[in-house]
Parts: sequence; structure tokens; C-alpha cells
Amino acid sequence: MQVLDREPYSYVLLETDGEWILTFLLGRAVMVDVSVRLTPEEVTALEDGESSAADLIERFSADRSAYEDRQVIPAVWPAREDETSDG
Repeated sequence: MQVLDREPYSYVLLETDGEWILTFLLGRAVMVDVSVRLTPEEVTALEDGESSAADLIERFSADRSAYEDRQVIPAVWPAREDETSDG
């Protein structure tokens, strides 16, 4: 598992076994952590700079149906030894 990007107290973008997973905090009064397996199109948009993790989180927050069939349960967070990132 490799940490590709992170924003403390907001999200972490991970790569594991060739899949990209975005884990983010969602909620208002009660916070819930959500992990979503990204599509190849979403990965390409992130790699090309056409989209950001924040853009995806905004879309997912506005419309649960945009990710519910790709949600990873339980949510995925890096282990301590995985928390180093090149970026």
C-alpha cells in the first residue's frame, strides 16, 4: 500500500495492488470515513491533473450514488509504516 496524496483530517489517496482508493471523511454532526475504489477514468483524470481528490470528494459528497457500488467496507487507512509518500 502506497500513500499517493493526503490532506490531514480530510482524505488519503492510496494505491494498493494496482487499485487507487480514496478514503475521506464525510458528515456534519457525525463524521464517517468512506473509501471508494476509483475508476480508471478517475485515476487518469487525477494523473493528468484534470481532477483532484477534493473534486472527487465534492462529487461523492453531493451524490452517494456516484460511488455506492464502489465503496470499500471497512474503510481503508494506511498502516503507520505506509504513511510515507513521495509526493
